[in-house]
Amino acid sequence: MQNQTEEKTCYHCHDVLPNTVFYADEHAFCCNGCKQVYQLLSAHSLGSYYEQDARAGIRPNAVLQENFAVLDDEELRKKYIDFQEGSIVKITLHLPQIHCASCIFLLEHLHRLNEGILRSTIHFPKKTATITINLEQIKLSELAVLLTKIGYEPDFKVIDKSTGTFNKRLLFQLGIAGFAFGSIMLWSFPEYLGIDHTYSGIRNLSSYLSFAVSIPVLLFSAQDYFKSAMAGIRLRSLNLDIPIAIGILALYIRSCVAIFNQEGPGYMDSFAAFIFFLLIGKWFQGKTYQWLSFERDFRSYFPVAVIKKMGDHTVLCSIDELQVGDEILIRNEEIIPCDCILLSDKATLDYSFVSGEADWIEKKKGDLLYAGGKSMGETVRLVVSKTTERSILTQLWNDGHSKKTELFFQTRQDRISKYFIAAVIGLALAASIAWIWIDPVQIPEIVTAILIVACPCALALSVPFVYGNMLRILGKKGFYLRNTAIIERIQQCNYLVFDKTGTLTEQDHKQIHYNGKALTKSDKETLFQMTKHAVHPYAKAIHVLLSESMTDFESDQQAIEITGKGISMNGFQLGSAAFVGLKEQNTDESAVYFAREGELVGTFLFQSKLRHQLKELIRNLGPTYSLAVVSGDKPKDLDLLRTIFPSGTEFRFEQQPLQKKEFIQGLQAKGNYTLMIGDGLNDAGALNEAFVGIALSEDLVRFTPASDAILKAENLKYLDSYLHYIRNGKRFLRICFAFSLCYNLTGIGFAVSGQLTPFVATILMPLSSITVVSLATFLTLRRELPPHKTGSASE
Repeated sequence: MQNQTEEKTCYHCHDVLPNTVFYADEHAFCCNGCKQVYQLLSAHSLGSYYEQDARAGIRPNAVLQENFAVLDDEELRKKYIDFQEGSIVKITLHLPQIHCASCIFLLEHLHRLNEGILRSTIHFPKKTATITINLEQIKLSELAVLLTKIGYEPDFKVIDKSTGTFNKRLLFQLGIAGFAFGSIMLWSFPEYLGIDHTYSGIRNLSSYLSFAVSIPVLLFSAQDYFKSAMAGIRLRSLNLDIPIAIGILALYIRSCVAIFNQEGPGYMDSFAAFIFFLLIGKWFQGKTYQWLSFERDFRSYFPVAVIKKMGDHTVLCSIDELQVGDEILIRNEEIIPCDCILLSDKATLDYSFVSGEADWIEKKKGDLLYAGGKSMGETVRLVVSKTTERSILTQLWNDGHSKKTELFFQTRQDRISKYFIAAVIGLALAASIAWIWIDPVQIPEIVTAILIVACPCALALSVPFVYGNMLRILGKKGFYLRNTAIIERIQQCNYLVFDKTGTLTEQDHKQIHYNGKALTKSDKETLFQMTKHAVHPYAKAIHVLLSESMTDFESDQQAIEITGKGISMNGFQLGSAAFVGLKEQNTDESAVYFAREGELVGTFLFQSKLRHQLKELIRNLGPTYSLAVVSGDKPKDLDLLRTIFPSGTEFRFEQQPLQKKEFIQGLQAKGNYTLMIGDGLNDAGALNEAFVGIALSEDLVRFTPASDAILKAENLKYLDSYLHYIRNGKRFLRICFAFSLCYNLTGIGFAVSGQLTPFVATILMPLSSITVVSLATFLTLRRELPPHKTGSASE
């Protein structure tokens, strides 16, 4: 039955109910928005959201609404917007109220509260939300009001400083705990020597001093553990901080009783040491995660570059080295790495990786182009208006990907940790009952030692460190994975599917034969310009062939490349027979047709050259995986490939991109976990459809968000070594898990028997984490992956 207050106010935001009232589960709401928030939380067992704070939902007042109105001003809101195209806007907001998993769940389901919200992703450590909205359905000011209404008022003042707040606060907490620990140890020195009873006055004074310095340790240094433990209890979910909080309180209460009964400082030294070493472990884990951050690794090891104009010639330039005012060229299906101004007359862009909208957008000269757009068709000229960093591409690679990736080992580890914590709490209670008949005075010390030594911190560190370290090592070898979840997906794969052109074969311009009319100087110059910035392997090979007899020059004419079909420029066409409007003439060979106004000029015939050490690679992969080859080419190389691939390999030629995708779908419908290796051009659909997609890159200039991994083409011969190393990741984890559990079980045995003091247990806890990190480092580094630094010339 509702009380009188609830009947007059909204159950969610506590505002006075209007004449029109909305009801759900016998609760009254002032509007449909409040009702939807309540239903969303209730449907996912998050009703305790309202128990955490009596004013969990906040009704924004008129002053706040006026403050948010500035977001609707086109000029003022620019500094908060990450991307805008038409009515689609992407904005990053700092929400300091984010504190638990429930917050993340609610904020990532904002689209259920308003149809104008297309997507929202949360960065928990930074307490930021990146939200994509449609301005035709919801204004930015209305978004801010909605967030405030559900208890997450945006803080526009600290959005750029949010990344450093956590580390500074942790250092302050660590400093206070360290000062208290050292001081209490110094004041307790007479007690360690057994002379404390001789000078009772000094003993009592040192005890009271210990109590005084312990107060900020309890209220400030340890407060995060209490908050997390209370949140877990309210949400009826066990977490690592619950036994830690119990141990802290047991030590502190027992010590306070001893101090005020003038029995000495009690366990204040163990209490301060416990908090101090806990925070050291927290700092160590934070540094570990920072070191393993894939954003950092991506910036350090992923040499994404663009074509930069330098006077009358072009050079490859790393995106980190781009400066405002630099002129760059973006080819067909390449990603724009930073905000730019369009210099070409027009451009066609695909912003689906940023906005989620699949429609292509036409831009004209002088327009602002945001980072993340993909150029479609002709090469475009841009001038850099804002420098960038590779973390933007990392975010695109992860946020824009359609595959849902979850860590099985991480999930299983979390489940083990939850049951382990419950067992430890039960064991601590049983031990306290047993010691009532042995020595009741030691109960606080024994219970605390059990809770400390049983904390599965090392277990929690195993998955992120082992897989994160593997991610970093593979990146150094030219094999770049999207995130750690891809490691587990690769471990499950049982079927490898190879593209042929540009993957199994490499284009050698010496293997190209031209048949047709003699090419004039004008024809060669046209071909040179058409293929200069092309991305298809055949077109690139033709350009290399022409470069032997021609010098580079610039032209105002722009070539338009249509993926998988051909290139056109100023009445000339280069591509498939269908693209140039002719009938297929070379049915058994791979051919590229060159035509002028629909009239054939000549044909380039290609002889395939298999990649170096391909035979050894397939021989090593055959016993472990089922294999298949799909290609858009003619089956002229079928006999050659059959001599390399094992019997039972499925070959499919003359496959269109859609047919490649359907082939992958068919394999997975039969229960296979497919790993597709392609060049990222015609294979984009198949790469995205596969359980794991690996894009092969000749120069790592092209960024392929449709793939799960990017591999240097020259390192394809080492793929079997990389896959074997990834499969060994399971064994690395099991070893780390076994060590963590052995440490916990052994420590619990000593603690229950009264042979382990809280002080020693406190020191052992961070040492166990350091040991796991050292063990994981040894396991992941003990075998060097190819290419090796020494003897690489012979590889």
